Amino acid sequence: ADPVVKIDSGEWSGKMRVQYDTYEASSLASGSDISVARLPKGAKVYDIVVHFDALGGSSTVSVGDSGAAARYIAATSTASAGQMSMSQEGAIAGVGYENTAETDILLTTGSAAITGTIKCVVMYTVE
Repeated sequence: ADPVVKIDSGEWSGKMRVQYDTYEASSLASGSDISVARLPKGAKVYDIVVHFDALGGSSTVSVGDSGAAARYIAATSTASAGQMSMSQEGAIAGVGYENTAETDILLTTGSAAITGTIKCVVMYTVE
């Protein structure tokens, strides 16, 4: 480009960082938030992977933050054990999304109470 525009270091040769969390739900009500990572200001999210037990008959989980409950992954059925990932089912607006303040990544339950194990990996850059 003219003039030259420098690339943000988080997008070129940046260091990928990972936060991992496990949560054991026990009759957790629909509409509950589970905080699985706290990202620093300026963090850019590139992938989130969630593994889960069969959590309940018509249960769903979405992945987002306080600004948008489904910023990264829309509500996905968790009735059967499985996984969801931003790179497969994710919202395009969440890819490379830059947090303007310290932000918690939230799993939000929906449709029914949940019981079971949830494991979550959040991959992001900060530079």
